[in-house]
Amino acid sequence: MASLDKQANTATPIDTGAIFHEVSPKIIWCLRIFNVAVLLMTVIAFVLCIVKGNDHQTYYLLACNTIISSLIGIVVNWWYRGGDLGAEKYWYIFLVGVVIMFQCVTTDIYVFHVLPTPAITTTAEPITRFTMNYTTHNNSMVPVHNSTTTLKP
Repeated sequence: MASLDKQANTATPIDTGAIFHEVSPKIIWCLRIFNVAVLLMTVIAFVLCIVKGNDHQTYYLLACNTIISSLIGIVVNWWYRGGDLGAEKYWYIFLVGVVIMFQCVTTDIYVFHVLPTPAITTTAEPITRFTMNYTTHNNSMVPVHNSTTTLKP
């Protein structure tokens, strides 16, 4: 039983690597608030893409792209908390978050800024239908005469 208590009180190398005392707690709180803001923007962009996906199927691709980018942000945060990313690399999380936020803003603009289709104001000219009778003479097509067909009521 004493060995279990001893193992519970000792930290593993991964745990001690994840605790960064050289980074200010203010920076850590700013990082957490920034991650929450990125999460909210990602959720909003994803929901808008899914809702507007009925109009254009390409919006579903934007939703998938947003989710994939968010997974990259989650992995980078996981690496930072696990100690795989150094203590001085907190700026990298901000960089990835800014890129994801930019992607969410451009996604929202693309979803809601649909260009109107211009109205067609020209009219087509009437088509005169005619038939041309051809005959073959020496393996070439030679017109016999022109005749315009009109429909009689």
